[in-house]
Amino acid sequence: MGPTDPRRRKAPTGSGDNSSKMTDLDRHIGQLFMVDFTGYAPDPEVIRLIEDEGVGGVILFVKNVASARQVATLTNALQEVAARAGYPPLLVSADQEGGPVVRLPKEATHFPSAMAFGAAGSEALAASAAGVTARELRAVGIHMNMAPDLDVNNNPANPVIGIRSFGEDPQRVAGLGSAAVRAMQASGVLATVKHFPGHGDTSLDSHLDLPVVPHSRAHLDAVELPPFAAAIRAGVGAVMTAHVVYPALDPERPATLSPVVLGMLRTQLGFTGLIVTDSMAMQAITNRHAPGDAAVAAIMAGADIILACGPVAAQRESIEAVRRAVDRGRIPASRIAESAARVAAAKERLNLGNGAVVAVDRVDAAVGATAHRDVAEHVAEAAVTLVRGGRSAVPLPPGPVSVVALDGAPPAAVDGLAAALREAGREVDVRPAGAAAGHGTLVAVLGRRTDPDGGAREAVLRMPGAPVAAVAVDVPYGLARLPRDVGCVAAYGWDPPSLRAAARVLTGSLAPRGRLPVTLDEPGEARA
Repeated sequence: MGPTDPRRRKAPTGSGDNSSKMTDLDRHIGQLFMVDFTGYAPDPEVIRLIEDEGVGGVILFVKNVASARQVATLTNALQEVAARAGYPPLLVSADQEGGPVVRLPKEATHFPSAMAFGAAGSEALAASAAGVTARELRAVGIHMNMAPDLDVNNNPANPVIGIRSFGEDPQRVAGLGSAAVRAMQASGVLATVKHFPGHGDTSLDSHLDLPVVPHSRAHLDAVELPPFAAAIRAGVGAVMTAHVVYPALDPERPATLSPVVLGMLRTQLGFTGLIVTDSMAMQAITNRHAPGDAAVAAIMAGADIILACGPVAAQRESIEAVRRAVDRGRIPASRIAESAARVAAAKERLNLGNGAVVAVDRVDAAVGATAHRDVAEHVAEAAVTLVRGGRSAVPLPPGPVSVVALDGAPPAAVDGLAAALREAGREVDVRPAGAAAGHGTLVAVLGRRTDPDGGAREAVLRMPGAPVAAVAVDVPYGLARLPRDVGCVAAYGWDPPSLRAAARVLTGSLAPRGRLPVTLDEPGEARA
């Protein structure tokens, strides 16, 4: 296709119905791309991508979110751009997993992590939370949630999944994930399960490099795949691919670029919905492929939506590369039409023709309602886990409390737990790691870092005569490395509900009910 081909002519930006200047094939290609951008309002680049390229969707990140009303205004403005240019409504997505991965602003309901739901072990709670999340997303104009995460976290060294997973038991992950899928979609938001066929047993982060899962096909069938199969039976609308190599399936290509892996998803698991790539700006892809080559390979493999995040030059290169590949016969036009039909069907399923634009004046009542926040509190209270009581430190004895961060605990977790303990009526101070804890009880907040804080850690945890409790606010594996006389609590996150529940267990006003959804390899642990 040369530069004078009439189907390549574009109207100038802002000229009205740009879609009439494009062939059906060009329109279909644009619909297969979901892009990101920076800012609280549509910037000129994303406007041009919608008007000139006809992109079918937009994904929002924290960089796009200031308040709930602002998000609603933003999504309405994006939809206006698409409508003015003569294109179908945009499919607007976000990662609203809960726990550490949330995009909605503070006034929205912040649910605990997936692993907290694993500890609570209640499909009813998972469904309630997913329904609330969907209603709040839809209220601000977001129709597709890149959640739930169905990775089975059976590798304690996994640097990227952790508490984003429901746990290490495939059947529990399947049950909780399927409950979330059904409830989310019943409330008007397309669920997207990830990262197919499984990112839970990796020791590398695919944002930074290309992980390999060397398990046999039998192991994949027994562990990684059952949650996805269950979600498909539950009617999930979208599956996100993993930038991970599975040699038992395809020794050369990551799942995102593998016709073998994505073909298995279609033929063996019977999935008929949208296949969405993970962000194509992640280094597992960009370290090895140019943006255009990766987009072409993903569509040839069977992906329906290319998540084209990153610089606008890479986004445009990806779209143009797909157009060239179609023109040269490398990608059949029928392959494009097939995916475009799935995108159109998803938009119809979501009733975007009538419901893409939202009422900004109704957002405050719909987002962060008291009844919604109550659900988050119930989840946290059901999840917090007493791993062991220790030296009479859980519940905390009377007197002052010193809170200290260890193993890379986020400052927000330390300050949040201290505030929650004060709300519970305790005198609390926050001290740097290694500082003397005075005459009171020490509460160490453990983060995710697997390498201990050396001498400071030992000085804190082996203080003679001082009661010591530890609260894991990320994956709980680090609790197994603590001395046996340290009281241990797993909170599975540092969202406000989880920290409040942990403080109530520490002070004795809440009986812990959670059960560890992962193995700590130590005797006496509270496990399901």
